[in-house]
Amino acid sequence: MKGFLSSPRRRRRALTVLLSALLVGTVTFAMVHWSNTSHVRYAKTRPGKPTTVPVQIRAVFGATKRQAVLRVAAQFVNTAVRRRHVEQSYDLATPALRRGFTRKTWATRDIPVQPYPLDFAKYKVKGSFTDSVWLQVAVYPDRKHRRVPAAVFDLTLKPFGNGKTTRWLVDAWAPAGYQGIPDSPLGGTRGPGLAVTEYKSPLSIGWLFVPISAFALGLMLIATLALRGWWRGNRALKRYRSHSL
Repeated sequence: MKGFLSSPRRRRRALTVLLSALLVGTVTFAMVHWSNTSHVRYAKTRPGKPTTVPVQIRAVFGATKRQAVLRVAAQFVNTAVRRRHVEQSYDLATPALRRGFTRKTWATRDIPVQPYPLDFAKYKVKGSFTDSVWLQVAVYPDRKHRRVPAAVFDLTLKPFGNGKTTRWLVDAWAPAGYQGIPDSPLGGTRGPGLAVTEYKSPLSIGWLFVPISAFALGLMLIATLALRGWWRGNRALKRYRSHSL
């Protein structure tokens, strides 16, 4: 080791390689752990007591409850969402969802429910609680709207009444924000489509190339510095030999 570091040129090369490796490691660590460069600043919390959010109590999603919930969900999607016989969906919505609407104005189709050119739908139960049921609905377009991508919506229903008179009504319908939904069905039947199917959005692997790119860039930098050091050392050696002669 002493013989290797006895040469000033070798010491300079070793120092260059060490600094380059340190620089590459620092850049890679920063890109992986501090990749979010957003300048968004969240507002400070307001003084006072924090708002208490009621805890939802899970409930068993039995066969009777499942049949009642999915029947109302399918009827609502086939009327309000599809925009066919919209007047029939008025009695399927909660008072909160149809607030400000009469039965006549609701039938005009200008309702607070995002439409979709539906061919058929599939339903997945995401949560069953004592005061609500959360479904995710995967919808697929009809033949006239083939260019419209398939999508997933969140559908929330709430119970009204007690015992055998309990009725499930739709309280909310909103996009779930999913991507990568298949354009064709994954099995099941057409029509109301009460099949329960799970959909998962594929994870992007783009961030895996960030450390790889940084490492490749670091190797190129090290190779460039090493080549530059070799060229300068070789040039200095030639000058030394020419002066010695």
